[in-house]
Amino acid sequence: MRWFRDDIETTLTEFFAGRRRGCAGRRLASVRLVEQLLRDCVEAVADELLGPDERTLLAAERQFAPDGAAARVARPALLIDVLPRYLTDERWRPAQPEERRAQVLAAGALVRHLVEVLPPGEHVDGIRAAAAAIEEAALRIRSDPRSVR
Repeated sequence: MRWFRDDIETTLTEFFAGRRRGCAGRRLASVRLVEQLLRDCVEAVADELLGPDERTLLAAERQFAPDGAAARVARPALLIDVLPRYLTDERWRPAQPEERRAQVLAAGALVRHLVEVLPPGEHVDGIRAAAAAIEEAALRIRSDPRSVR
């Protein structure tokens, strides 16, 4: 992996390409939706999570191409801090149960992927927070009567 050169844009593009492989119909639509919601979340919360130097770079990037600027500037490790917000904030919670399941499954797979590529021992607290948010989101799905198949 090209971890040292990656950004969130590259990471999400490659990750969700794998998630979409073999999908069709409603399942494919769900994966596309949760990807877009995650990208929207990254753009919305990046200013709060980035350091001062990265925020300066982000401001410059937004002047030239605002759409997706945070994903192009931020390192993939930022996703660890984004995921709890992505899973708990109503703005990024899909309406349909199958879409919510796709969101939780994608978030779990993304955390596992990031754990594999992040330097060992780094971001432990963020990984725990992301795992807790995933578990909480899964419990919400299981307790939602509309989620029964």
